[in-house]
Amino acid sequence: MKDVTPIEPVRAGTKELQLSGLLATPTGSLVNGRSRGVILALHGGGYSAGYWNCPADGASLLDLGARLGFHVLALDRPGYGISRDFAPARLGLSAQVDLLFDALEDWCGRHACGDSRFVIGHSIGGILALLMAADPRAKGLSGIDVLGVPIRFPESAGGSEVTSWATNQSHLPVLPEDLRKALCFGPPGTYSAEADEYDRSLLRPMPAAEHVDALGMPDAWETVMSRIDLPVQFTLAEFEVMQVTGEAVLETVRARLRNSRLCSTRLQLASGHNASVHRIARAYHLRAIAFFEECMALQKAAAPTL
Repeated sequence: MKDVTPIEPVRAGTKELQLSGLLATPTGSLVNGRSRGVILALHGGGYSAGYWNCPADGASLLDLGARLGFHVLALDRPGYGISRDFAPARLGLSAQVDLLFDALEDWCGRHACGDSRFVIGHSIGGILALLMAADPRAKGLSGIDVLGVPIRFPESAGGSEVTSWATNQSHLPVLPEDLRKALCFGPPGTYSAEADEYDRSLLRPMPAAEHVDALGMPDAWETVMSRIDLPVQFTLAEFEVMQVTGEAVLETVRARLRNSRLCSTRLQLASGHNASVHRIARAYHLRAIAFFEECMALQKAAAPTL
């Protein structure tokens, strides 16, 4: 029987806003008694921090990251968890970027978590990771990994109708069961019944402000991505239906991330949108952490010797 990774509830933030979440404390691969760094994990729209802790198929990023020597800080983003009732007007994506930087700095200031800080984001969490990478405060980050970020929406997305609906309320209702399966999962066999049941337990109302902003992101990527010089790993799922997927889209991503000092793209086979609850989740998470390890090695190689 394997050892159990300690995962505990956590809070991080400022006097203005506290965020709830989950923290995995490293159990192995420490460097001089300290963790190898902290991974800030950002869930997608309509979900919770538990997205990163699926117990099926060895899928948990929190467990894996801790075993490989990292603190993994999965936060309920602004508008979720204990911040569910925060001012709706402050839940747009640009405001969330500032709040998430504040929360990360607060938590790192109180813990011995090494010098490297990474962000992994899924869907809207991935959009936020890219916006953080383009922000002036990104100088404190070592790299990011994103999956499920919309570069182009398919013609059937119905964006204008959803935008009109979203502006009439502070939060959107949770996804109906049939729509959740259709939008978020690949074909039968790419996920287990246990993962499906766990995913269902994660659903939360989505702040309308972040949804409206996310629908407009494809028009903003040329400008946003050109400002990013951080290392970026960008993945799209093979069975994605909420956005256009495939190698042609990844080629567009590489062109737009032309100023990134390390850009890696991948089409993740055997996965729908919610990759971290599919059978390939462990492989995807291992790849993300391997990318973070590469970022750290390159940083050390570029550092001046004394």
